[in-house]
Amino acid sequence: MPPLVRGPGLVARTALVLLVAVTGSPSRCGAQEGPYRDAAARALHEAALAARERRSDSVVRYTALVRQRIGAALRMPLKDRTLFRSEAAYRVFWSRSGQTLVQVLALREQTPLGVSRGQTHQGLFDQAFDPGNDRLLFGFVDPDEDMGRPGEDDFWFEHPLMPEYRDSYRFATGDTLVLTLPDGRRLEAVELQVVPVVADVHRMSGSLWIVPESGALVRAAYRLSETFDAFRDIADLRMEEDRDLKFMPGLLKPWTFDLSLIAVDYALWDFDVWLPRSMRAEGVATAGILKAPAAVDLSYEIEDVVTEADLAAGADDGGTVADVRFQTLAEAMTYLERVAGEQDVPYVVEQGWTERRNGRGRRIVRYLVPEDPAVLATSPDLPPPVWQDGPGFASREEIDELFGGLADLPAPPLAGMPTTFRWGLQRPDLVRYNRVEALSVGARGQVRPNSPLGPLSLTLTARLGTADRVPNVRLDVTREGLRRRFTWSVFHELAAVQEERRALGLGNSITAALFGRDDGDYFRRSGAWLEWSPPSADRTWFRVRALAEHHRPVDAGTGFALWHVADDAWAFRPNLEAEKGWELGGLVTLSPYWGGDPRSAQGGVELSARASGGDFEYASASLESRLAIPLPADLRVALEGGAGMSWGSPPPQRLWLMGGAGTLRGYGPRAMEGETYWRARGELARQHAFGAVSLFGDLAWAGARDDIRLDGALAAAGLGLSLVDGLIRLDAAWALRVQRGFRLEAYLDGIL
Repeated sequence: MPPLVRGPGLVARTALVLLVAVTGSPSRCGAQEGPYRDAAARALHEAALAARERRSDSVVRYTALVRQRIGAALRMPLKDRTLFRSEAAYRVFWSRSGQTLVQVLALREQTPLGVSRGQTHQGLFDQAFDPGNDRLLFGFVDPDEDMGRPGEDDFWFEHPLMPEYRDSYRFATGDTLVLTLPDGRRLEAVELQVVPVVADVHRMSGSLWIVPESGALVRAAYRLSETFDAFRDIADLRMEEDRDLKFMPGLLKPWTFDLSLIAVDYALWDFDVWLPRSMRAEGVATAGILKAPAAVDLSYEIEDVVTEADLAAGADDGGTVADVRFQTLAEAMTYLERVAGEQDVPYVVEQGWTERRNGRGRRIVRYLVPEDPAVLATSPDLPPPVWQDGPGFASREEIDELFGGLADLPAPPLAGMPTTFRWGLQRPDLVRYNRVEALSVGARGQVRPNSPLGPLSLTLTARLGTADRVPNVRLDVTREGLRRRFTWSVFHELAAVQEERRALGLGNSITAALFGRDDGDYFRRSGAWLEWSPPSADRTWFRVRALAEHHRPVDAGTGFALWHVADDAWAFRPNLEAEKGWELGGLVTLSPYWGGDPRSAQGGVELSARASGGDFEYASASLESRLAIPLPADLRVALEGGAGMSWGSPPPQRLWLMGGAGTLRGYGPRAMEGETYWRARGELARQHAFGAVSLFGDLAWAGARDDIRLDGALAAAGLGLSLVDGLIRLDAAWALRVQRGFRLEAYLDGIL
């Protein structure tokens, strides 16, 4: 990226004043009505409209080294699991005539099954940048292409640089970018802030940097102003949801996509034409309980350009590769290898095509692919993974700066007051089973009003258990932006002692209902809290909460489990005897995690602190750390350790509890409890095509603060099966001390 300096931009401002003088009267220099917030924004936008309409065809052909990175993961509380990643490099010979030659230099793809070798069909590059196409969309769309019509298409895009959508947005000028060119000249681009009149999935919100003199778009950072909801925004799916998809489990609905960032950047070639430098897109797709963040990165290193001006000055147009005639195939291959510049690697030619976006037929794409595709996976041209900084790509610092600029833009108001209502199996958390409530069914209504603080979300959830028949009610008022999420909650509900173990979730509900194994302990709470956390699209790596809660004990209300239906003497284990009283205080949790590639080192820490006054006067803190390291021969080793302590007089529901899959496999819940704890576990895993098989051992102790011991710890060992880097775990564990026995653990989100 060229050196950038933020400043007043005297030259750019002068150009804007001249544009204002030409396009409007001095009376427009104050506050503007309609789509423009200032006269400079009007002049800048009209210059950009004119530049887009001109459609430059001055580039005859170019050669570029294109690097591409893609990454998709499955988001879980502990860490993101890599579902797909791809790194590739191509040398692209593009021609205005409709012929493109692509030399495949490097390619590596990875899925949960491992790294693919010797395959190229999935990653071939078929959409080279077209200098005459739309620059906001990185040349993927022709300026004349129909982008859809409201009411006629499933999805359309209201382009802010198309005259017919001018009134859909509000435009204002922002900062100035000063680009220092190689010869020392300075070129200034002015930020045009674009915010839709109302939030709409068909409209963007962002910033466009435009050169005032030419109207050229040189940089853009934007996002969709509303989350895409497939069942809401696609008419056919709405009908199918009521008809064909009504029996789809609620845990897989809704289907949404939050496009959080698209950033495009251009560089000036030979002080003449703007050509691509980089493009990055980030977003999160959601299908019910499944959340998948994804990112795509492209970088262009322009190596050679021929323009109309070059031809007029007498430059030799060598023509496209397709225009050269050969007598034999060997002669053609020799020529192609010489053009590709890789004479030490034998290549073969493959032909494909891609639809031309302007509707004028197909663009022929020919590929130079090594005879041995395995060399692509070890090529020195491979870029680093998408989650690492790399030459030619926007750095994480630059992306964060652009993202911060989007977060600082005013939030567009919502159209009307969107409402939703769901109950029972329509959502995964509205049906649960535990030994206190038995079957509990809930309903949830949500309304999203506008407010002086911006759009809010008001969510009311109510549920009733068939055993205890005590109504549960919760009201959440949420204000969410791109950087943070604030939630004010009022509730009267059943709560789990260890929230992080998700005892009220789907997994524990199934084991409790089918096998009578309820690993949670519960109490009832009434009160309110205010919570600060990351936005819902991000991993929840921190949480700050101020709370006022009244706690009451609860008893088991049912003795039914399908496995024990014929055993009248069987009963669930007793619930923890919570202490009654007020807890007034707060908690802070920090849980960063590093590393997304299971074939590289991964690690994380979790720091938690809690303090309380009222009827319970105590404080507690804990620190846990995790590390996974790859070894030769497809082996991985993982280590996990933690310790915590409480001071004062914590009630039973705030003691440290050891036992179960999260702390001590092989032992049931509350095998040990106390004011202090420590624990450790180690694991050695061997990766196979179907997953990983591991040997593990756990060690844990809990007890009095003034009697910390090592010799009284409980220990367990066993065998484990892991799928998708620990996303699904099945462990057979044997308790080795005191309470000897065997226990099968099935859970999600393990370290390996």
